[in-house]
Amino acid sequence: MVIQKLKNWQVSGFWPYTPIQSGSMETGHVHQGLTGVIPATVPGSIYTDLLRAGLIPDPYFEMNSLQCEWVKDRWWVYNTRFTIDESYRGKRLFLIFKGIDYKARIYFNNQHLADHEGMYEPVVCDITELAWFDGQENQLKVILESAPDEMGQIGYTSQTWTQKARFTYKWDFCTRLVGMGIWNDVLLVATGSARILNTQYKYTSKKLTYKVEAEGKGTAEAILSYEGKPVSKASVSIEDGKAVLTLPVGEPHLWYPNGYGDQPLYDLTLRLYEEDGTLSDEKTHRVGLRTLRYVRPEGATPETLPYTPVINGKKIYIKGINMTPLDMNYGSVDEARYRRFLTLARDANVTLIREWGGGIIEREEFYDLCDELGLMVWQEFIQSSSGIDNVPSERPEFLALIEKTARSAIVEKRNHVSLTFWSGGNELFERSGIPAQYANKNIAMLRRICKELDPEHLMLPTSASGPIGWRDDKRPQTDHHDIHGPWKYAGAKGPGCQYDLYNTSPIELHSEFGVDGMTNLSSIRTFLSPKNRVVTTVAENPVWRHHGEWWDTYGYRDKPIFGEIRDLETLVKISQFMQGEGIRYALEANRRRKWQNVGSIVWQFNEPWPNVSCTNLVDYYGDPKFAYFTYRDAMKPWHISLRYEALLFRPGETFNGCAVPLDDLGEGWSEIQVSILDPDKNVLYETKSSDSISFAWTVGDKIRSFTVRCEMKKGKKTDVSEYLFFVTDDAHPFADQDVAVRYLDKYPR
Repeated sequence: MVIQKLKNWQVSGFWPYTPIQSGSMETGHVHQGLTGVIPATVPGSIYTDLLRAGLIPDPYFEMNSLQCEWVKDRWWVYNTRFTIDESYRGKRLFLIFKGIDYKARIYFNNQHLADHEGMYEPVVCDITELAWFDGQENQLKVILESAPDEMGQIGYTSQTWTQKARFTYKWDFCTRLVGMGIWNDVLLVATGSARILNTQYKYTSKKLTYKVEAEGKGTAEAILSYEGKPVSKASVSIEDGKAVLTLPVGEPHLWYPNGYGDQPLYDLTLRLYEEDGTLSDEKTHRVGLRTLRYVRPEGATPETLPYTPVINGKKIYIKGINMTPLDMNYGSVDEARYRRFLTLARDANVTLIREWGGGIIEREEFYDLCDELGLMVWQEFIQSSSGIDNVPSERPEFLALIEKTARSAIVEKRNHVSLTFWSGGNELFERSGIPAQYANKNIAMLRRICKELDPEHLMLPTSASGPIGWRDDKRPQTDHHDIHGPWKYAGAKGPGCQYDLYNTSPIELHSEFGVDGMTNLSSIRTFLSPKNRVVTTVAENPVWRHHGEWWDTYGYRDKPIFGEIRDLETLVKISQFMQGEGIRYALEANRRRKWQNVGSIVWQFNEPWPNVSCTNLVDYYGDPKFAYFTYRDAMKPWHISLRYEALLFRPGETFNGCAVPLDDLGEGWSEIQVSILDPDKNVLYETKSSDSISFAWTVGDKIRSFTVRCEMKKGKKTDVSEYLFFVTDDAHPFADQDVAVRYLDKYPR
């Protein structure tokens, strides 16, 4: 039973190894440290503490992060003091560190408790014999060593050796700001002689089976409640450290993903009683009841993995987003910030979040909210591609660490109803160049652990999962199982353009792809000084390069389509228009192949650092970009979509279109109407039907843009989608900037 989360921390910085020796052996001088003692927040990050104390500049502003790179090379000493109530004398007492980043030495009341390495495996320390009572303060000290010199995005996956969030070492969507600190809760726990070690539940038809591993002897009692009222109760003796309880559920309230039904949650309380009937330990968590299985895409080969989740008998189309950690200082993310971003995901019709292997395994608040909001979770283990080679590491020290990570993560996360997939990691490949397979030594170990600890959930070997990682039109269509890329708009017209690419796509699961676009102007005003709020490029401006080097849209995409753009506000809107256009088309095209294609997972939903331009849908500060709204609308459960072949037309060319209804829940429709409108909303073409409409229309020579309006009706229910197109000729070789800006400004938010 948790007594308290330890607070009131302080931290101080030292040169390496200095905290191990309290004073100089030559003079006896006591080492005071480099920073003095400053207040610290736990969970938190050393950078937020140093910023609050005025010891570093805001690392997110301009290029200030370069002035903070020294932090990872120092040793940091965290201290707190606390009293333990006399009523807990005679109990077993434990300190549980849920997340230390990264390598630490732990001392309690001047006694060495433990050494630790890794971010995700909890440290459990028995302090029963060391604790002080009678109002005397207990002293806890954690010494963090310098951060290891791991590789960022560019490097050798085969040589990675830590279980640390790699994105903080530099990725395309963030700078180098290597994480350090106590990033998860530190708990003081008291129990009797019997102690809960871990639990696992499984729901089948009207029955919940609850497995418990415990320490000590006694009785285990489980109570399942719904909305505060007991539903079922069971009690059994603990035998050889284990107990299995069966809880009937007469009229179950079933959990469904977002858009497919409700998300009712039950309270499941476990109590351990000692042999004399004294309460020894207790735990309550919220659970959802649902059945889960997996099937292959329609028309897939027997070698294809079963990517489609089937929940309570319903096939679920994956409307996905890839999430990075919400902040480079991930320990400083609180429940309110988690809720803001995850609610935005829910409201955008997302059904699944892929937790990417270059990031972190999030704190429990994240998964609790996914349970509540109906967001399925695809959780990757902590390893990722590196570019120079992408081969899963087999270094013995790495395998030992990732095994500890996997075991800890599985035991903690498997009871979340939102958990749907495990994955070996991001973009891992064999030396032959194919995506990593289950036979790979690293992947085989992780799969074995998953089968041992959580056989209900499918573990994918990696993402993309093969037999090829990227689209290759020279390979058979049936080889395109789970594919990554592209991450940029592929062009407005012609063979291989954005529309040709997705109209001809054979991909069964598109688990990572995207389109880049500039961030919101309000964000630019927050992290850039006035002199850098101008139209420029990452090649010309080092500050822009520091905030999104890979994602400059002006030169490669926007200027060739729209011509010279003279002010920053217009550039932002045009760049965001193009991102939203590209994302929407990809999503709708994939959905038009539903069940042959079983889902789209856009890269990326958020960013952990403010970028001038990136592939994210929501900016660092939590404000949606235009692409967020086109994603939202493209993923509506009941939606009319338009198939087309280009964004740009010349007078006399033929516009070929097809209006296609998308209906997840089988509600049906009675009428579809297509209208083509000129800039003044005059109708140039119109047609109606009770089903999908294919049509052809010749582009006139007196307009510079036109809108195709598609409408789907059933009784009073209506869905309307409008698509903007541009007309260019020799006199007007570029698309009209003002038209694009007006379209973006008037788009329903």
